[in-house]
Amino acid sequence: MIQKLIINKIIELLSRQFKLHKIMKYVQEPNELDHKVVELEKEIKKLKKDSHPPVFSTEERDTINTRIKSHSDRFIKIEKKIKKIK
Repeated sequence: MIQKLIINKIIELLSRQFKLHKIMKYVQEPNELDHKVVELEKEIKKLKKDSHPPVFSTEERDTINTRIKSHSDRFIKIEKKIKKIK
């Protein structure tokens, strides 16, 4: 009985000396990162609930991007011609 008390007291003193109690507290109790993860998980749930499927398929998106690029290339060429005329 007395040995157990002595051993427990020694363990407690050692843990304080090497700051093990702070480490154990950090590991066992929720900390700021745990709270942030919980908040982010809530935000992800909300975003998943509010999201919708893509409007365009990948193929349609690529087609639209190609068309936009070709029009912008034409526009740039026209601008260059206009600058030459001035």
